[in-house]
Amino acid sequence: MKKALCLAVLAVSACTTKPIEMSVPTQAGHNLHSARIAVQNCATEADIGGNAAVIGGYATNVLVWGIILGPAITAPFDDRLRRQGEIDQVDRCMTEQGFERRELNEGERFWLRDSVGEERARRLDHLVGGGTIETYGVPET
Repeated sequence: MKKALCLAVLAVSACTTKPIEMSVPTQAGHNLHSARIAVQNCATEADIGGNAAVIGGYATNVLVWGIILGPAITAPFDDRLRRQGEIDQVDRCMTEQGFERRELNEGERFWLRDSVGEERARRLDHLVGGGTIETYGVPET
């Protein structure tokens, strides 16, 4: 009974997705241009992660719920599983390149939305390089 409950929880958790918040890839010494190139390179691997997530979801639910119920339970979540798998794969690729995903807090989101053009690019450069709002515009010593 315990095993069935654990497998059921695992199957349900495989169908959930993390909410996508506003974030930037960060790595000391990098800027918006280098981060953009890294994201574009890693985006080519997104399909791999999406396919793996969907296959894993089906396989898990077939093991837990059987060959008839398993696919029926998984099918409504295909798009979400694929999307989360793609996001996770890009994150793994970015991590291999030394970048880290940094979720922006509400103040930083507002700070970015409040800027346009070159000023927005400068602010993003600062955040990608590991800076904060507080250190923006402060000369480095």
